[in-house]
Order: sequence, then structure tokens, then C-alpha cells
Amino acid sequence: MRVNTLRIPVRDLVGSQDFYREALGREPAFGNAEEEYVGFFLDNVTVLLEAQEPGGFEAGRYLGFSLEVPDVRAFYDDAVARDIPFAHPPEIQPWGGIMTHVIDPDGNVFSVIQMEETQDPGKDVHA
Repeated sequence: MRVNTLRIPVRDLVGSQDFYREALGREPAFGNAEEEYVGFFLDNVTVLLEAQEPGGFEAGRYLGFSLEVPDVRAFYDDAVARDIPFAHPPEIQPWGGIMTHVIDPDGNVFSVIQMEETQDPGKDVHA
């Protein structure tokens, strides 16, 4: 079993598409504003931006997922130089990794992490 798609509700699909293009460093792979969704392919998962529906999955919350990068400090420095907002700079975590949080234009927040070289990314770090 593996994660297939990370669905993100947004209020402004066009603005969010531009933001995620910059934040992820990828071009949209499918969808558009008229279809009310836009998808980006990452190495092992699809990020799907969806127009928020009243009473549905609403924008403006912690999304509960982490994107892993090889060097979170370099990712952070590069993203800040491109005006991508963060909740805080990268911080060493008790479980051994380094983490920061990106804030998108709708107030959605997701984590960006770097694992220790010796840490197994498939191991439950909270066990």
C-alpha cells in the first residue's frame, strides 16, 4: 500500500497553481481552472489542487502531510528567496529529522522534512 494523491482544497485555483508551481518546482501535469482542479506529479505521489466546495473539504488548515527533501535548509533558503512563506525556519525535531512548514495562499500548511541519513523513512518515528 502507498499514498497515491494529496488533495488540497483552494479558494483561488489560478493563484494556488502559480504558488505550487514555485513551491514544488514542477509544472502542472493535468487539469486547469475551468475543470476546477490542477495536478502535479512528484516522484511518488500526485498533488491535486481542487476548488473548495462550500460545506466540503475547506481550505485554510494544516493538511497533515510531509514532503521529504534531501536538504531542508537548502529548500527553505531557495523558497524564501522566491517569496514562499513559511511558519518558521527549519528546526531539528526530537525524532531526529529537520522540519519546516510551508503556508500556501489559502492558509493551508504542510510540512517539509529531511530525514537523518541513518533513519529508515518507512519506519514509524512515533513508535
